[in-house]
Amino acid sequence: MKIEIRPGPLGIEGGEPFPEFRPELEAIQKAQRFIRPWLMRLIPNSLIVKAMRKGFGYPNRDIAKKPITVRHRSIPGPGGEIPLRIYSPEGEGLPILLYFHGGGWVAGSVEAVENICRGIADRAGFIVINVDYRLAPEHKFPAGLEDSYAALLWAAEHGEELGGDSSHLVVAGDSAGGNFATVCCLLAHERHGPPIARQVLIYPGVDLSGRCAEETGEPEYGKAPNLGDFMQAAYVENKELVTHPHCSPWLAETFDGMPPALVLTAEYCFIRDQGEAYAQKLDAAGVPTRTVRYNGLGHAFLDKVGVWPQADACIDEIAKVLVMDIRKQD
Repeated sequence: MKIEIRPGPLGIEGGEPFPEFRPELEAIQKAQRFIRPWLMRLIPNSLIVKAMRKGFGYPNRDIAKKPITVRHRSIPGPGGEIPLRIYSPEGEGLPILLYFHGGGWVAGSVEAVENICRGIADRAGFIVINVDYRLAPEHKFPAGLEDSYAALLWAAEHGEELGGDSSHLVVAGDSAGGNFATVCCLLAHERHGPPIARQVLIYPGVDLSGRCAEETGEPEYGKAPNLGDFMQAAYVENKELVTHPHCSPWLAETFDGMPPALVLTAEYCFIRDQGEAYAQKLDAAGVPTRTVRYNGLGHAFLDKVGVWPQADACIDEIAKVLVMDIRKQD
């Protein structure tokens, strides 16, 4: 499977961050040098969660050029009401995309991805549903995942009420949200749920077990932070659950019924290699898969939409694929 490279400062060769990303990269590299596994074990998990939530998100801007109507809804979920934000461009019978925000399963918010969702709705002409799923550690696996799947079922049943076309559903998400997006595809196949037209996985976290690195080798760039003990305590009830394919879809036994995938990664992302390895697995299983790597950038670069031109270009990339799908369908 070929990986499409979007040029960085040195073109497709890579090896040089964009100037706007360099300060962030230097901070990450400093943290990797000084934050050792033994030190992580000394920090209370509650403080890690608090720090992640406090530091999550980046200033960004609305890039929508056309009118977007925003509606706030709450729908029944397995653990109570699930808040949704629904972004609708003008038109009727529009395809529908569900977006699941990132944040390591313990942080993130619908507010943080507001302008990402507005940008996709504007550029692609989709109704976008921004799902406010439950977070760990207050709600451990699979609470947030089941909220996400419940939102998918709701969209399939009620899309027409929104002016949408429930026969064309797309799931998308970044980081932990990319995990939820692809696992929703697994669940839809296993549970005979609604058909999904495409999955858009943005630097997805697909393996919490460490098996991917064991099978494919250590990451080419950097080394993923040692969060095994933290994730065991914060996201799952016990260590054995990280090998469940609904937690680590890398370990799924089959990818039968999985929809076409667009997998987006970044050169300096600490989980870049597992996202690209997952894309190769999908491709090898016969799932139509396109993989695009953005050179010169790191994890969560899409959060800078409206501020960094590379983030805006990524929204355009997603929209082009989604529009192409609709044209093929017609």
